[in-house]
Amino acid sequence: MRGILIKSAFFIILLFLMIGFLFFRKDEYKEKPSEEQSQIQQEEVQDGKVIRELTEEDKIKRLAETFASIYYSYSWGNFSNIESQYYQMTDEMMSRAKEGVEKMKKNNENQSQKYFTVRASLIDSEFLSYNKNIVKIGVNLSIDNFAGAIVQRDTMVWVDEIGNYYNGDLKNLITNTINKNIQIELIKIEDKWKVDEIMEIELRIKN
Repeated sequence: MRGILIKSAFFIILLFLMIGFLFFRKDEYKEKPSEEQSQIQQEEVQDGKVIRELTEEDKIKRLAETFASIYYSYSWGNFSNIESQYYQMTDEMMSRAKEGVEKMKKNNENQSQKYFTVRASLIDSEFLSYNKNIVKIGVNLSIDNFAGAIVQRDTMVWVDEIGNYYNGDLKNLITNTINKNIQIELIKIEDKWKVDEIMEIELRIKN
């Protein structure tokens, strides 16, 4: 009887070991996707539609577009539009940007609070030059100037230019819109592209 129990116990342990082995090895026996299937999986999917995989040129262009849109969007006394972009800059540009931010902060120290906001949105962009390690991209922005800003009261709220709570259509706070054409130079450092210079080329007031 004891021998039967030992054999039964041994059999049960062996069975569990086999089940565990098969469970942890199951991924090795899955059918590997074909090269074509792998390509599709790497492609970007948006709204249920397959979009082509982003090329390096696409990624560089998006970097420049996003950088410019953030860089030119700000409100009085808030420099996060520049500070949040330090990691996208070369060391030389970051040093210049930090120096500029510190000067602006110092100039604002003795000034009363002002309520205005500047928001930039992308119109279009194009490569001006492209080689292995240096790229220049022209970016066109539409920039709205608002006579008001978001401030912290009980919650985050919009106020008009004199600081009164505003609950109307934000379009009514726009004082003018400017089209700004800028040029961004990016340098490839190791495997990453960094913004090294940003220059304003043209300004046009729309209204």
